[in-house]
Amino acid sequence: MRELRRLFSYLRHHRKKYLLGFLFVTVSNICSAIAPAFVGSAIDLLAGGSFSGGDIAIRIVALLILTAGSGYFMFLTRQQIIVASREIEYELRNDLLTTIQNLPLRYFQRTSTGDLMAHATNDISATREFLGPAIMYTANTATTFFFALGMMAYISPLITMFALLPLPLISYMTYRIGKKVHVHFREVQDHFAKLTAAAQENMSGVRVIRAYVREAYESSVFQVISKQYLQRNLQLARMQSLIMPAMIFLAGLSQILVLGVGGRQVISGEVSLGQLTQFFIYLNILIWPVIAVGWVTNLVQRASASMGRLGKIFDEHQDITDSAQTDTHIQKLQGAIEFRNVRFRYSDLLPEVLSNVSFTVPAGATVGVVGKTGSGKSSLVNLLPRLFDVSEGSVLIDGHDVRSIPLATLRQSISVVPQESFLFSASISENILFGAPAASMDDVIEAASLAQLHNDVKDFPEGYNTMVGERGITLSGGQKQRTAIARAVIRRPSILIFDDSLSAIDTQTEERILHGLQSVMSGRTSIIIAHRISTVKNADMIIVLDDGVVAESGTHESLMTLNGLYADMYKRQLLEEEIEKF
Repeated sequence: MRELRRLFSYLRHHRKKYLLGFLFVTVSNICSAIAPAFVGSAIDLLAGGSFSGGDIAIRIVALLILTAGSGYFMFLTRQQIIVASREIEYELRNDLLTTIQNLPLRYFQRTSTGDLMAHATNDISATREFLGPAIMYTANTATTFFFALGMMAYISPLITMFALLPLPLISYMTYRIGKKVHVHFREVQDHFAKLTAAAQENMSGVRVIRAYVREAYESSVFQVISKQYLQRNLQLARMQSLIMPAMIFLAGLSQILVLGVGGRQVISGEVSLGQLTQFFIYLNILIWPVIAVGWVTNLVQRASASMGRLGKIFDEHQDITDSAQTDTHIQKLQGAIEFRNVRFRYSDLLPEVLSNVSFTVPAGATVGVVGKTGSGKSSLVNLLPRLFDVSEGSVLIDGHDVRSIPLATLRQSISVVPQESFLFSASISENILFGAPAASMDDVIEAASLAQLHNDVKDFPEGYNTMVGERGITLSGGQKQRTAIARAVIRRPSILIFDDSLSAIDTQTEERILHGLQSVMSGRTSIIIAHRISTVKNADMIIVLDDGVVAESGTHESLMTLNGLYADMYKRQLLEEEIEKF
């Protein structure tokens, strides 16, 4: 169970609660082990015929006190161990989210959202059951066996020996079935991830599914995946269903052996009737712990499988982090950018996206980046906040290699308005404030005005408190992009990046946004990626990318004079606009 070793650090952190839990369960089982002695004593008094009401009353009161004590200390046990397991579950869930948030983007390119959701639900729950019920019942079983078997051996070693004969069979059966349960549970968890991924994609893409009338097809695909998940769960259930009947059978076999051997000893006078009754009570006390062995084994196997899956995430290499070369003295950036012989590919198996890219941008300048689809424009700007690291060469800001700048400082100095605007299921104001939580409502309105969003928001019944729905579903494409722009500008960063973020906005609105942003962009380095030449024509410098190479660079006028790729793009766009007028 090496997968469970990584939980030791969590257990050490909560060791006080677990130690108290072990103490309380020990006291509880001492009470449980002593109580049957009073029952046996009372039966022997009744069988002998020479007793007083006071003798029986004393034993009844003692029995009540011990039973209440056993229940009370078992309650305290649960208060310590189960509460500790819930606290560790909370910490584990937070650690998982923190790890996922810090993983490189390459990880998300090969891992589905549904798979991650399965980790955060089923896998952590299965691990919590090991940390709580499994540990608690293991401690309960161990102490129950110790005290109950001690009392049984004191009464009659011979009867105890026969009562324990089925136990090796229980251990062997638990081991064999447990191994198979482990395999089946891993298959169930893996398929649950596929089921979750399918459900998530159907819910996220419901508008596309309806638009293409694919409801029946998607339902049939989901039914197949769901049926496979059902079959794997049934296989697991069949395997688990063997444990309980086998345990009950073997426990019953123990009782038969005790009755046979103990009955002969009662007849021969070696043990009293009260002692044999006491023996049966001890045997009944042991039945649940014996059955719990199989259940706990199940929980351990499940937790091992789940922790193995979670461990793969925790062990994922986080290549974009602060390192030994990080200069912690860098706390503020001005925004001077330099790309020096930069080459970049997403993996060793894929071709280069950027090849030998070099250019310099003074602090406070506005740079336009244009090029055909797939020319590497988004990849270029993704290297600035280190969403990816260069394959060769270096990216510098203020003369510092971005890999030497503290990651928090680097990303706090850069605001990116992405090509696909993502909004959270919150109000408009909360989405804008996501970029600067400490900003005031006046700052929100100012940012929305600069993004040409304020007039739209005024028409909403609840204004800035309007909920945008999941992924901003209640807003138009243009409104979502303008909300994302407001979220970026409210931070007033050193470097502002627009990654084709004006594509869903008409030309007139685009002009108003760019005019409004002039005050924000003044003194800040701004990079505008666009398909429309009109978006970047007033930039201080324009870079033309072609298949990952800087084909041309200069001002709008110089590039038009060059009469190359840029001039050709501009002429074609003017022609398209003329055609649209007719």
